[in-house]
Amino acid sequence: MCFAAIATAVGGMSASTLVPVIASSASTMVQMKGQAKRAQAQKKADDRQARQIEIDREMGKVQAMQNQNARVAEYISAEKSNLAVFSASGVDVDSASQKAFAEANLITVGEDLSAIALQADYQSRTRTVEAGLARERGSNALSAGYANMMGTAATGIYNMARIWPASTPTPISYPTGKVY
Repeated sequence: MCFAAIATAVGGMSASTLVPVIASSASTMVQMKGQAKRAQAQKKADDRQARQIEIDREMGKVQAMQNQNARVAEYISAEKSNLAVFSASGVDVDSASQKAFAEANLITVGEDLSAIALQADYQSRTRTVEAGLARERGSNALSAGYANMMGTAATGIYNMARIWPASTPTPISYPTGKVY
């Protein structure tokens, strides 16, 4: 009874016409909702990936500082060991050659620390770019999802228009008189 009332209210449409229209519109809405959810999920996944890359970047900086500290500790330990060996061997630790040796070791340590810092900076910048690209991918996925939704909506409207019965044309009567 209710279905017949709806069909009449929609313009005297028969049930055989109304059911496909309702099914088509419902299908279109479900597809659009699914596309939106997929796009939003992809954006969230890309944002999470970007955040993880940023965390990795910060951890890389900390690791670089730890590597620098370890290199300095290694230098200090080696320097103490060298001084002890030279002293035990009777070598003058205040001689010019020993000072030049210590200075050369210090320069090497400085170069090592600079190399560690340069590599850490390079990796940090690379990770910053990677995080930005991940966020951009997420934004693009969201935009593409919304564009797909609009395409689905247009297809749904087109399908419903094909199902929907055309309005009954008003008959036009033509005069039957002959004109010569």
